[in-house]
Amino acid sequence: MAWSLMRRPGTRLLPERMTSPCVSVAIHPSLFPEAVQARLLASFQTRRIHGAFHYDTARRAHRWMQVHATHSPAVTADDARSIYDQAARESVVGLAPGAWGCIGLGCGSGHKEARVAAALAARGSSVTYLPLDVSVPLVLISREAALAQLPNLTVHPIAADLTDASDLSSVINPLLPAGAGRFFTLFGMLPNFEPEFIFGRMASWLRPGDRLLFSANLAPGPDLEAGVRAVLPQYDNPETKAWLRTLLEDHGVSADCGSVVFHIEPVHGFPGCARIAADWVVSQSSELVLDGESFPLLPGERLRLFFSCRHTPGSIEFGLRSHGLRLAQSWIAGSGEEGVFYVERLTEA
Repeated sequence: MAWSLMRRPGTRLLPERMTSPCVSVAIHPSLFPEAVQARLLASFQTRRIHGAFHYDTARRAHRWMQVHATHSPAVTADDARSIYDQAARESVVGLAPGAWGCIGLGCGSGHKEARVAAALAARGSSVTYLPLDVSVPLVLISREAALAQLPNLTVHPIAADLTDASDLSSVINPLLPAGAGRFFTLFGMLPNFEPEFIFGRMASWLRPGDRLLFSANLAPGPDLEAGVRAVLPQYDNPETKAWLRTLLEDHGVSADCGSVVFHIEPVHGFPGCARIAADWVVSQSSELVLDGESFPLLPGERLRLFFSCRHTPGSIEFGLRSHGLRLAQSWIAGSGEEGVFYVERLTEA
């Protein structure tokens, strides 16, 4: 299915460089209405919100971009920004010339992915860019970020939920030139998945000859708990709380009916990793509403809104080794709060 952004004559929703009045976006079945509705229903029933719902509308995506711009070290800290530039340049060295697909998994606003596409193009490669995200607004924004650097770039945006898109090759391969190499990026996504799940997914996506460049939010210093507490203000702040409340507000719960409360918890079975979690703690009786169905929230009840896993270099290596992946290179910010990792699969799983 394709989703198109129609433009009224004389208006510009985004900076445009296209001759057609429409942009086609491939929609994976994981984002068909019945699939999205089922996940949202399950989120309300279990009181555990699926992370994709914090990004999937224009309003929520916009609020997330404000949080990212204000609190993400990848934006605010020079040492964190520089490792993305360095990783983009150095990870393409030695790649075979020819056609390459740059597949931006969880592309968000797409600025980091655009650096990789530009680095591939600078080596003389023919590049096809596939920005993929659960949010249609974000894949369109990611498309524009790439075209700002490479106006003639071929771009095929894809909307999909990575938790349900196990058939990734069948989605992306038809959009790439025959014989193209596949260079995946996974920036900013690792924190939003349970470690065992996401490392398993990485292994399922990669085939021999593929490359993957991914980032992780790290707990700085030798003490895991102290490191996680040091970065907690990046989450526990008014902007992030307002973003996380957006979903509740969109489904009938006002901000004065509770509060967003952050805490730190262990990730059992995964050494060197801890989880920052945010719960909605209900203070006044209220209800979530979905298609006329109500889900009462009672005072004292907790609803899991969000979590972010903070890794260490040791937990990254543990996860990769456990799934037959090889860490080829890494770049760690001087603060120790951000890392970029270059991964290969050399043999079949």
